[in-house]
Amino acid sequence: MKRKLILKKARVIISIFLLFSVIVASAQSQKTVTGTVLSSEDNSPLPGASVIEKGTANGTATDFDGKFSLNVSSDTSVLVFSFVGYLTQEAPILGSNLTIHLETDANTLEEVVVTGYGTQKITKVSGAISTVKAAEIEKLKPIRVEEALQGQASGVSVIQGGSPGSTPSVLIRGIPSFSGADPVVIINGVPQTLEDLNAINAADIKSIDVLKDAATTSIYGVKGGNGVIVVTTLEGRKNQKTEFNFNSYAGFQTVLKQIGVLNATEYGAIVNEGSVMSGGPLVFPDLSVLGYGTNWQDEIFQTAPISSHNISARGGSENLSYFLSAGYLGQDGIVGGGDKSNFNRVNVTANLDFDLTSKFKLVLNTNYANIKNKRVQENSFNSIIGSALNFDPTVSIYNEVPNSIGTYGYSDLILGEIFNPLTKLEDTFNESNGDKFFGKIELQYEIIKNLRATSRFGYVKWDQKGKSFSPLVFYGPLNVSSDMLPDGTVLDGHHNRVTEDSFSAFSFTFENFINYNFQINDNHNFETVLGMSLAKSTSDGTVVSRDDVPFNSWEFADISSATGENTADNTSAYTGRTYQNLTRKNLSYFGRVNYDFKEKYLASFSARRDGSTTFGNENKFANFYAGSLGWVVSNEDFFNSNFINFLKFRGSYGTSGNDNVSPQFVSIVTGGPSYGSTRNSNGYTFEGVFTPGSTVNSFSNETLKWEELTQLSVGVDFTIWNNLSFSADYYEKNVEGLLFTDSPPLIAGTSLPVSANIGSTETTGFDFKLAYNTTGEFKFNTSLIFSTFSSLVTETNFDGTAIVNGGSFFNGQSQTSTRFEKGFSPGYFYGYKTDGLFQTTEEIASSPIQNGAVPGDIRFVDVNGDGQITALDKTEIGNPFPDFTLGWNLGFEYKGLDFSVFTYAS
Repeated sequence: MKRKLILKKARVIISIFLLFSVIVASAQSQKTVTGTVLSSEDNSPLPGASVIEKGTANGTATDFDGKFSLNVSSDTSVLVFSFVGYLTQEAPILGSNLTIHLETDANTLEEVVVTGYGTQKITKVSGAISTVKAAEIEKLKPIRVEEALQGQASGVSVIQGGSPGSTPSVLIRGIPSFSGADPVVIINGVPQTLEDLNAINAADIKSIDVLKDAATTSIYGVKGGNGVIVVTTLEGRKNQKTEFNFNSYAGFQTVLKQIGVLNATEYGAIVNEGSVMSGGPLVFPDLSVLGYGTNWQDEIFQTAPISSHNISARGGSENLSYFLSAGYLGQDGIVGGGDKSNFNRVNVTANLDFDLTSKFKLVLNTNYANIKNKRVQENSFNSIIGSALNFDPTVSIYNEVPNSIGTYGYSDLILGEIFNPLTKLEDTFNESNGDKFFGKIELQYEIIKNLRATSRFGYVKWDQKGKSFSPLVFYGPLNVSSDMLPDGTVLDGHHNRVTEDSFSAFSFTFENFINYNFQINDNHNFETVLGMSLAKSTSDGTVVSRDDVPFNSWEFADISSATGENTADNTSAYTGRTYQNLTRKNLSYFGRVNYDFKEKYLASFSARRDGSTTFGNENKFANFYAGSLGWVVSNEDFFNSNFINFLKFRGSYGTSGNDNVSPQFVSIVTGGPSYGSTRNSNGYTFEGVFTPGSTVNSFSNETLKWEELTQLSVGVDFTIWNNLSFSADYYEKNVEGLLFTDSPPLIAGTSLPVSANIGSTETTGFDFKLAYNTTGEFKFNTSLIFSTFSSLVTETNFDGTAIVNGGSFFNGQSQTSTRFEKGFSPGYFYGYKTDGLFQTTEEIASSPIQNGAVPGDIRFVDVNGDGQITALDKTEIGNPFPDFTLGWNLGFEYKGLDFSVFTYAS
């Protein structure tokens, strides 16, 4: 009995020991693994990436910084990492802290895009977005960021400027507003202007996201209706050794095709015919001696060099990541070359991320750019190119008249406005030098998991000085008395002129917002943001001009050296003008909720309340709302297709505002002295004595209110065979309360412009994108982008009769060339219709009366049928908007060799 009891006790002890051993062994085999999941493309963190212990349901997701913590069952466990748009990767547990780099999956549509105050998977976006990535930008080698969008982003039209570095026109889904079509620019979360993109180094850019519809743009508020360009620059890499990168390129720019013009013999024949038909003699008795003559386009156009050099360093430690870069860009103009036309930019960038604690982060983005450029006269009838197209081809390049002054030849036939373009180039002197600082200081604090508070201060500081010189110029003996300067200005005497200007601007945006992303029952996913924004911009500048620079020389062109003084015969020898200091303030509150159910059903709603000092007290604030819905059909259980990999339908509707006019206020200007100021007109002269006076300098419209744009957009995205993707959008934009700036009524007491809400426009269009790519050793890719839109003015004033004249040109007298009128496209071309040339005096006599017409003149159409050609016969003669824009891209890669072709057409 005793022995049995002992055996029972032994068995219990052994059982307890074995159980304890199992528990200990089990406890010893369990392990906590932490780590970070990053993108292999740029080492940025991947928030929301899935981390699963292979063969189990045990898993977690990464936080905002791509970090995770997971208890696994064994040291030999394998973790499976996955993220939308990236290839799934398995990794064994080697140490307790892992760093995983996921490779991007080129065969998926699914990637992360930057939206207002956050990021979102593209598959979960129910709005309209186009994206251009760093790899595509690198291939394009753009001078300005906007050039990377041309032919790359559907619904975006980029119209290049003429001078090197000049700001292009960027239209996102047309021109809905009369007061400006520039989209909002967001650089690393900081609102800026389109002009500010001249300071960005393209080599520093990670991605460009173009937000096109109300669902994606309304949260940015002011001018969001014109679209939003979101630029994200490269960041550092945590726990990585410093990686240095250097790239450099050089190239040449040239004119491939010129405008056809008459050669000297053809020109001489036309001049002879015109002279004889007018009763004059033969101007060129022997046409055979004229030959081909001078093609002035050949003389002004040059092969201009362009070069770029960039160096950068990226890396980081456990608590610090950094991206540092410096770059230089030099571009000479094809007109005038580097001595007369150029753009030179030096960039320095520092992007730093500090983890002050495990929950507290400091982000610093600092950018500096020095921009120097020279420009020639352009965009006018008598510009350099205009003169080259119109100047006499029978004239020799150089002045061959004995004992005559002037380097280049002159014409005895063309006596005004149009002169030898080489003379105009030789006597073009201007330069500008500007410094720009911009960036942000940002604090991020993770209150609890997936709840983050952000405080951001963004700033832009721009200072620029410029100088131009208009010398006395010899255009020919018949033109000496006119004293016409290269820009067409006629002076009251024999004087040259130097002009110096300075401009300063500072703007800042202070934003505070919280992001909270959460799930309910693992099926309902929410991404939310709530915040406020305070913005202020100020600018001021001066312009001073003075006559009589010593030696008529650019080397002495300086206000301090010029000696010109105002006299009774030369009242404008010295002028000083100070730009009015302009200040604009905005206060906004915003919020957004994105929702999806199992990534099948998508919904988004945003609201923003904008306030602006532009408007009167009663209309300072306005509310704008937007919403969108989406359905990812390919995620449905019933969807089963062998070739369609992804299919999504989406639609959005919402409003946004515009305050793009000068602030409303009344100012009184008092007359100054008769010399040294442009204010001397504010007064009267009594018996030869000037008496200062005062006048209203600006007129305030207290009823002015926000311009409101309402936009509807519907679209579809799908992918076939993992290689072929297609997206299509249809949209409508309607603008109410258009902001106009026009001359006030005479009873207002001032001739300066006044702003008012008048009229509405309607814009409709389509965007399409088709792309195909392959993977493997030989990679092939091609894409086609096609966009179209049409705009119509639906109202102007209350009875629809108001007509607003737009641009004009000068051909002896000012001619209005565009109009804004009900029933027509905004800014349609306005003028006379033509019907050939008059051949004989009999033909002139039998046609509607056209005063002054002679054989060879243009015959105009009598539109109203009253028997005479008058201003009443002017009508629509063209539409400034293209019927379509198209971009086609083609490329391949093979064993380190790549080839790319980019084609853009409109």
